[in-house]
Amino acid sequence: MDEASYYHALAIATQSGYATIKKYRAMGGGSWEVAFHTFQKDGKTRAPLPDPREAYERMASLGIRLVLAEQKEFPEALRHIPYPPFGIYLRGGAMLAAALNAARDGAPTIAVVGTRRASADGKKTARSFGRALTAAGCTIASGLAFGIDAAAHEGALDAGIATVAVLAGGLDVVYPHSHRGLAERILASGGTLISEYPPGVAPLAYRFIERNRIMSGISRGVLIIEAPESSGALATARYAVEQNREVFVVPGAISATNFKGSHALIRQGAELVTSPDDILEAYGIDKKENVAAHIGASSPEEIVILKALAEIGVPADVDKLIALTRLEPHTVNQTLSYLLIRGIVKETEGGYTI
Repeated sequence: MDEASYYHALAIATQSGYATIKKYRAMGGGSWEVAFHTFQKDGKTRAPLPDPREAYERMASLGIRLVLAEQKEFPEALRHIPYPPFGIYLRGGAMLAAALNAARDGAPTIAVVGTRRASADGKKTARSFGRALTAAGCTIASGLAFGIDAAAHEGALDAGIATVAVLAGGLDVVYPHSHRGLAERILASGGTLISEYPPGVAPLAYRFIERNRIMSGISRGVLIIEAPESSGALATARYAVEQNREVFVVPGAISATNFKGSHALIRQGAELVTSPDDILEAYGIDKKENVAAHIGASSPEEIVILKALAEIGVPADVDKLIALTRLEPHTVNQTLSYLLIRGIVKETEGGYTI
């Protein structure tokens, strides 16, 4: 706690200014306590410096944790990116080890990003990709922003699985404010909110660009959906290339301005994808085999039914499932009842779906 409390106090005093923290870290010889006291003696700020222990306890009272880069829990992938964060703040975190250290069941974490001013079709695509990739075992990371980000998170939650949101300000205030409900749903599902900024730091414009390197850094691949020429998603793609991550892009109509940035990425060598299966194939993931184990099938009959639903990718009624699985009608009905009770499948107008 001592080293973490001194780092936290320094982060508050500098508003997480990367260059300043790096400078005093070096002056402190690797000790955050020495770094904080050196900054204190220099008198670089007129505002009174926070008391390290009081500030740390106040942070903990908000349900926020701090993980320093030198701690075991820190995401391994973030240690090896340009300008790695010195620490990350977390809310939730039940899925931290699995989600941020390269995922469950051998499947990767995929960052899904795009424009805030997404079209209805773009949001539908993001939600569909988020749902399908999550159901196949991937972890979805995004930025909780309007448009594509929110739709990707919603898709993961549709599958009943946790997701990761990377914020551009302190975790004490969710931005945008209208997404507080979405953030709470992410936490309730076992998901994680992440930021490199301490509580109280506002989500200023340049911090959205800074946080994009964290979003791509915790992921093995970045999926771009509907990005115009000036989209911040393009910055995420650039970070991904610098970090040796794959970049996947969903194309759009050649006349659509919301896809000009997307098409530019494809021309520069990003991989064009038109379905979640394209991404799963790139990572050697068998969707039908992975989905049942990932979601939590507890019997051979559940595995067979979940594989069938994953394979067809659309809602199916009982008769369709009987034909696909060749199980007895009473077995299909009984198994679907168990899956419905546990929230693994849901019933829609078109039939049952994961």
